[in-house]
Amino acid sequence: MPRGTAAPLRDAAQIRTEIAAERQRLDDDLTELERNLLSTAPFVVAGLVAVVGAVVFAKSRSARRPKPISLTVKFD
Repeated sequence: MPRGTAAPLRDAAQIRTEIAAERQRLDDDLTELERNLLSTAPFVVAGLVAVVGAVVFAKSRSARRPKPISLTVKFD
């Protein structure tokens, strides 16, 4: 700002109004973020259930697999 020109002064009421408007914008942003988080939660839960199910299935398949039989033949 060039010298000699005075900056417009704001009074306390104007500053409070600006702060209130900014708080409202932040509240709106937070509400939108919470809404987005809640809309994606079912997909996250479904993905976790699918991963846990796949791991349990793989473990149960490997546990059911018979162990190989080892035969030893002796020729005397």
